[in-house]
Amino acid sequence: MSGKRWMIGMLSLVLMVALSACGGTEESTEKKDEKAHKEEKKHDMHDSEEVKDVPKVEMTFPEEVKSGENIRIQVKIMQEDQPVNDADDVQFEIWEKGANKEDHEKIVAKRTGEGVYSIEKAFEKAGDYKVMYHVTARGSHVMKPAETLTVQQ
Repeated sequence: MSGKRWMIGMLSLVLMVALSACGGTEESTEKKDEKAHKEEKKHDMHDSEEVKDVPKVEMTFPEEVKSGENIRIQVKIMQEDQPVNDADDVQFEIWEKGANKEDHEKIVAKRTGEGVYSIEKAFEKAGDYKVMYHVTARGSHVMKPAETLTVQQ
């Protein structure tokens, strides 16, 4: 008899462990349902929001630049044909052509007009420089491959 009792006890123990592992508590099931509902609601809200255009950025700087001369480098930021006057961050990244990444200079621009952000800079030596902008505005980060600026003696 003790062999059967032992066998029934072990079988009961295995059965209890198996059943408890498969079932979740009512609370955890409710939490899972609530989380799924929140995710679905969040997704629906995102779908219903209007998706705005990414801001459009146009960079300008003088065609002729002489070493030691102060120049203005600027970007005009527009979104849906309106100037963006509330950009979070506007920077210009400038480096001499062929320079290492750690030799790149980043300069924070200031708003100087309707949607216009600019810096003043003098290049001390002649050569080819790369200029690139980084604009963070209205939830988007916009940047474009660098343009070449040639500085004359």
